[in-house]
Amino acid sequence: MIRKLIPFFSLICVITQAQTISLDDLSAFKNPSSNWSIVGNATADLNQNNVMTTTPGKGVLACIHPRGKYGREFDLISNFEHGDADVEVEFMMAKGSNSGIYLQGRYEIQLFDSWGVKQPHVHDLGAIYERWDESRPNGQKGYEGYMPRMNASKAPGLWQKIKISFQAPRFDANGKKIANAKVLKIELNGQIVQENVELSGITRGGMEGEVAKGPLLIQGDHGSVAFRNLVVKQYGTQVPALKDIKYTVYDGVMMAEPDYAKVKPVKEGTVTKLAYDMAGKPNGYLIRFVGKIVIPVAGEYRFQTVNNGGNATLRINNQELMKWKWWDGQAKATLPAGELPFEFVYNKNTDWAKSSLGFMVESDFNRAVELHALGSVNMSNPTNPILVKPGSEPTVHRSFFSINNESVSHGISVGEPTGIHYAINLEKGALARVWKGDFLDVTPMWNDRGNGMSIPQGSVLNLNNQPTLALLSSDQAPWPTAYGETDGFRQRGYDIDAAGRPTFKYDLAGIKVEDQIRPDAESKFFTRELRLTGTIPATLKCRLATGKEIIKINDNTFAVDKSYYIQADGAAVRSIGSEQELIVPASSKITYSLMW
Repeated sequence: MIRKLIPFFSLICVITQAQTISLDDLSAFKNPSSNWSIVGNATADLNQNNVMTTTPGKGVLACIHPRGKYGREFDLISNFEHGDADVEVEFMMAKGSNSGIYLQGRYEIQLFDSWGVKQPHVHDLGAIYERWDESRPNGQKGYEGYMPRMNASKAPGLWQKIKISFQAPRFDANGKKIANAKVLKIELNGQIVQENVELSGITRGGMEGEVAKGPLLIQGDHGSVAFRNLVVKQYGTQVPALKDIKYTVYDGVMMAEPDYAKVKPVKEGTVTKLAYDMAGKPNGYLIRFVGKIVIPVAGEYRFQTVNNGGNATLRINNQELMKWKWWDGQAKATLPAGELPFEFVYNKNTDWAKSSLGFMVESDFNRAVELHALGSVNMSNPTNPILVKPGSEPTVHRSFFSINNESVSHGISVGEPTGIHYAINLEKGALARVWKGDFLDVTPMWNDRGNGMSIPQGSVLNLNNQPTLALLSSDQAPWPTAYGETDGFRQRGYDIDAAGRPTFKYDLAGIKVEDQIRPDAESKFFTRELRLTGTIPATLKCRLATGKEIIKINDNTFAVDKSYYIQADGAAVRSIGSEQELIVPASSKITYSLMW
């Protein structure tokens, strides 16, 4: 992107705390150009560059813009300004389109159609765009861009979700910058792609001059894009803090909080943050902290304690928020602004657990802040994660897994070397989930006593985890959630082909089923083929997808809640209650593709 940098003067409308930005009209934005409009829904063509259509209504912000017509006048600038903030929004990219969210109008988080990109770059979705210096040599003008950890991009025309946690730059009383802006975290489609990135300055195309507060800017001159459910949560720069904290250490394993007038202290002193190490022993001690907590803004505050291996009591502003709580605890209170009385008690009374003392506070005005000393929170049994990664061939891994609050005892996960994976529930012949990125974390299977579970890594799409094939007595019969005794279901294991990929086999209703799932040549999506041999009952159906809304895009392509696509010939949508299902009649060969 090449842009002329234009100064921008501060706007006067300010968001306080969390605010859902209304997309019923464009009143939240300053002088929007004609490429921006409020619509009821948007649809992007999976195969044609920059083709996006809309329907009338409210709730969706759409930018319909031709490629090659560039300029700041096509961007959308908010009427509000923000400092520290969390920005959360769903977005849809047209094929080949390019946009960006500029925090404070100055630091770009890249939005791009990066579907299928193998090695993401600083120009891909989820990247922090590069800075630019025309005085540098060719090939080096762009610098300090940060690529995402992985490509979590979905296909064009699907709704995606991004969550950005941003910390604004800090300035002293004279306006001099004393701390750089930071991107604390970016979560894209459920996957963390950026974390703790310090921004030394404005990214390319941003407004001039770093500021304590600036507007939200959405790039609108590089293609078509749509947004919905935009939420901005702002935080103040002042956070709760401890003040004038004195500690007293007592010896003993105690079953209740003692009368301090009747027990003898063994050590006393002052601290700035809570810690346990002044006890000087691993167990059998009590530390009482007394002083003040400074609350910058009146409101509700939420507290989290880490008191492993013992009990804790918390009192703030003469309220007992936690009374002799065993192990970790949570509490909340509505507090006035000011310096309030504070008391925290920790009694370490379990010798098999490590000492661990933590104290965190958050509110609608501040992110969680730690008021304990560095190193005061310990893990009782720290362990390195046990990860499974495919090698040069696919990996077939059998384990328990959990999905949609259901534990699957007969699960198979298949990982491709190219980073596209799926899991099958053998008891139902169900495709349970698909994902892209890393394969499996199997730490719960092997660490300590374990629970047998494997956990998918990467950007995960959970499916319905119900039988793919079923006998239906009528067109409106409900789809079964599991096979019964009369269905004649029996697992027959699986075969591995020469490439290392499995074909699953089972019996159902007197026929034999072979079920194979294969990635396409570019590993963008899976194609599933079910082969049925025997006399196929007329009542046997195959369900390809379920959702709240299944839209037919063209003759063989359907969008399921605009979360993923199904491509299949001869499929039809049926409505059962509040759900819709994509169904095809059973035949000797059923083939469909799942794209996300």
